[in-house]
Amino acid sequence: MDANEISAIGYPAVRKAFNETLQLCAEKLSNADWALAQDILGLTAHDGGAPGLMEMLADTALFSRKGKPGTRRAIDRIAPKVAVKRDPLRSLIAMRLPTAVFSILAIDEPHEQGGVLARDLLDDGRIIHVMDSALAVQAAQWDDVVIAGRFVDLGPWHVGFGIVLPLRKSETMAVSLAMSNAEDIGASRDSLHELFYPAHLHGDDLVMAALEPLIAAFAAAIDADMIDIDDLTASIGSLLSGKAPPRPKRKGGSR
Repeated sequence: MDANEISAIGYPAVRKAFNETLQLCAEKLSNADWALAQDILGLTAHDGGAPGLMEMLADTALFSRKGKPGTRRAIDRIAPKVAVKRDPLRSLIAMRLPTAVFSILAIDEPHEQGGVLARDLLDDGRIIHVMDSALAVQAAQWDDVVIAGRFVDLGPWHVGFGIVLPLRKSETMAVSLAMSNAEDIGASRDSLHELFYPAHLHGDDLVMAALEPLIAAFAAAIDADMIDIDDLTASIGSLLSGKAPPRPKRKGGSR
């Protein structure tokens, strides 16, 4: 099927087929897949009342990797075997599911054909068309709507997986800063849900969770005398006071 054929079917029917295909994949998850997801999210048998918990658990089970990057995810194993071969639309959806990415989107404005135009902040601000009526209502009423979630490109538009996490500016900046330091952006995006979901479910500070690896690396650099503490202290003081930071000290040598 091409983009025009999918558009002709209409979003409501595509959304229904998408939800049903995703559910078929979730039903094929093994006990080991569920156990991995519970471990990643830090869940116990007593955790069962948080809104969106089961959706986040299933998403984590489907899209997390066990072990080092490059190992197959459950979705890579399950999607090609889902029993939808006689249905062109569901076959396309099953084929596209493993390509879904977790990202941060800045919602710009409603799209004339439905849904919204959004900028993928983890993909150089690439503009995408997300078909989501709830986001369209928010975009029309609010400014600076930024969300995190998993989205997949079905051709005429992207669709989400039903888990939408609104972000504060500080959270967006912290995650973007942490991602900018990643050696492999693709691998970091691959596991980004493992940062967002536990913070949401347990009420943890997402800013601190995102910046913790950077802070640890920063501390290690200070301990290894790779950063001049006097320059650092002066720069931070100037930043907090709104003044221009002083020029760094010149270490030895002459002009």
